[in-house]
Amino acid sequence: MARKPKHHKRKHWPAHRIPLQRPVMALALEAYPHWRTIPELAREIGPSGALTRAVIELIGLGLLESYGSAVRPTKAIAHMERLSLP
Repeated sequence: MARKPKHHKRKHWPAHRIPLQRPVMALALEAYPHWRTIPELAREIGPSGALTRAVIELIGLGLLESYGSAVRPTKAIAHMERLSLP
């Protein structure tokens, strides 16, 4: 008898965090393939713990890669941006 697939709980990000993720991604994509540091992002967006959380969440989702305190979009995300999908 075949096993039923396990259903994993999907983690949904709270809607209030998405607005801060957008400018982080926009600034990171603008600089790609160069790295942006978190202090650079903070100068443009505003310093806050929420900025750091947004960056950590985007890294966890695989949208940003990090090197120390610097981040940039993953190659896949940069390519998707170049495709200009609607």
